[in-house]
Amino acid sequence: MNQAEFHIRTEHDGVLALQQAVLIYRGAQGSAFATVHDVEDIDSEGTILAGKAMTPHAALTLSRELAKSVGHRGFIPETVLYMDGDLLLWWTRPANRHIAFRAEALGAPERGKVVPHPALVFAASSQVWKVWAVKGEARPTPGTALFQAPYFNVYEHGGICQGSVAVPEGTTAEKIVAWNEAFFGSFFTHPNVRKNLVKYRGGAYKFWKDMLDGKFARFREHVLVPTHSTLGQLLDGNAE
Repeated sequence: MNQAEFHIRTEHDGVLALQQAVLIYRGAQGSAFATVHDVEDIDSEGTILAGKAMTPHAALTLSRELAKSVGHRGFIPETVLYMDGDLLLWWTRPANRHIAFRAEALGAPERGKVVPHPALVFAASSQVWKVWAVKGEARPTPGTALFQAPYFNVYEHGGICQGSVAVPEGTTAEKIVAWNEAFFGSFFTHPNVRKNLVKYRGGAYKFWKDMLDGKFARFREHVLVPTHSTLGQLLDGNAE
């Protein structure tokens, strides 16, 4: 039998010692079961001993211990909605923010202005960068309905076209401001959805031209296009 040796070192604890093993069993219908096994050094080899079922309390304890190395530390701001590994979801309140376009259909090769924006939910990790709109000013809950973010450069399922934008490294809570600046500090060029970006007579270009012309003092939420999914369905992987 081929054998491999490896060692793990951490910044604070030095060399880690193998103490337990977790075996995960999965069923065809998506069910899962886990057992925890002590590991004993027998004849200089780590041997997995008989195990016992992992309880919910043991799973929570393990998740807290593993999360210590993720980098989320300190007070969690109210804008953070969800954290799992390097996935971070946060919320921005409705506000007036600057937005800039490179689209001659809006009246100039480059045009920007401070305009009203809806509340937004962002998701960022090493794999994704997405955004959706939500209605109202209350902090989103799992039952909150998601809407298509009404911006150019955003795809139908929330994905943001990064282009040449430099995104922050890491997804800890203290990086939220930098992620927001990366999104709103970029140029928006054209719609990336196959259906309507907004429900507005004249379409997306007419909507943003009217916004830049100062037609609305507040963002008109009735123009938002529903995704027919909630925040909870998104997190459960059941969003449309």
